[in-house]
Amino acid sequence: MLVEDDSSHAVVIRHALEHHGHHVTVARTAADGKARLQQRRFDVLLVDYVLPDATGMSLLECQRGSLPTTATIFLTATDSADVCLTAIRAGAKDYIVKGTDYLRTLPARVAEVGGVRVPAAAPTDETVAGGGPRSAGHAPLDRMLGVSPEMVMLKRLTLRAARSDLPVLIEGPTGAGKELVARAIHDLGPRSAKPFIAVNCAAVPAALFESELFGHVKGAFTGAVGDRRGLVLGAHEGTLFLDEVGELVLESQAKLLRLLQDLEFRPVGSDAERRADTRVIAATNRPLRSAVVQRRFREDLYYRLAVVHIVVPPLAERRGDIPLLARAMVRSFTPRLGLVGMPEIADEACAQLEAHGWPGNVRELENVVKRTLADLESRVITAFKIGAADGARFKAERERVEGLLREHGGNLTQVARKLGISRPTLYKRLHQLGVNAEVYRRV
Repeated sequence: MLVEDDSSHAVVIRHALEHHGHHVTVARTAADGKARLQQRRFDVLLVDYVLPDATGMSLLECQRGSLPTTATIFLTATDSADVCLTAIRAGAKDYIVKGTDYLRTLPARVAEVGGVRVPAAAPTDETVAGGGPRSAGHAPLDRMLGVSPEMVMLKRLTLRAARSDLPVLIEGPTGAGKELVARAIHDLGPRSAKPFIAVNCAAVPAALFESELFGHVKGAFTGAVGDRRGLVLGAHEGTLFLDEVGELVLESQAKLLRLLQDLEFRPVGSDAERRADTRVIAATNRPLRSAVVQRRFREDLYYRLAVVHIVVPPLAERRGDIPLLARAMVRSFTPRLGLVGMPEIADEACAQLEAHGWPGNVRELENVVKRTLADLESRVITAFKIGAADGARFKAERERVEGLLREHGGNLTQVARKLGISRPTLYKRLHQLGVNAEVYRRV
């Protein structure tokens, strides 16, 4: 049982644990936690030290008296020696500080403290990375695959953004999944039953932007043979997603500003003002602050859009998620390509993916997986078709490292010296290449 009053934090903790096979019950207060402890037995009690109605210590006293076999772990926001020592003396098995990277090790520590052996869960149609069993409430988050600290934080920010009706600016490189985040914000929010309309601002000519956005009346200009509603009315009570908003010219930016500022607009050729009931989410693949400094983007519009600001990290910054994404893509694309049976991904193929730079982000990974499956002749993927040059470079580096390990009997210090790198860098590279140095050690 997880006792955590911060609902968005509770979601990401639950997702991280359920992805590794743990079954999680969530309580939001000490009183709720105590009531659940009276109803059933839990292997582990994971409790926040500070709760709205009491401290976590009260739950420790409760479970210690009635269910002594339940192991307790405290979650603390700060690494306070007094708090941690008090918890341990009171009978807690462990304490975990909510640092920047604690979610990566949390599932293993929970399993260890609880004395249970839980296999790492591979994502299935019902269980996805960071999502655990699907629930109607947070299913949109399940589509955002990944359990890295960067993805956990992104999910948390997405959930927070969904709870408000404020404009959102999503920044991130092309192909990283900005529209996926925008759709999750919409689907998790109060407008989820209404339309989600996406438009690529870079694909709309400046002369037609006003008509596309606000619509026009018959006869407003040559070729206007009838009334047109426009995207704002099309997304009435729903969400309008403006992708690549940084590509808008200054004239179009001014028209968008008025919509955000006054929540009103006027169709082209009409004298009547219309009221907008549309949430605006914008995305860009370039830092808009830099564009503001260069006077290519209006500062007032930037602040109107970036009331909530979310940055989607590139795939290269969350390499731990790459095998997870690849497996999910293989599972998704296999039936579409008419393949019989689900192919497995060999460890060396996963290492190849993690070693690649991924300038095209998730979109590039999708392309690589599809190309690999299209030419697959066996049930095991031993190498992905990233590109001839990349594949040859990966193979050559792996062979060189393995040759040095063989030559020096697995002595990592000597191998690192030969390669001109440090031992920590060599450890990282061995992981990326999928090489196990232990098999080369001389007895």
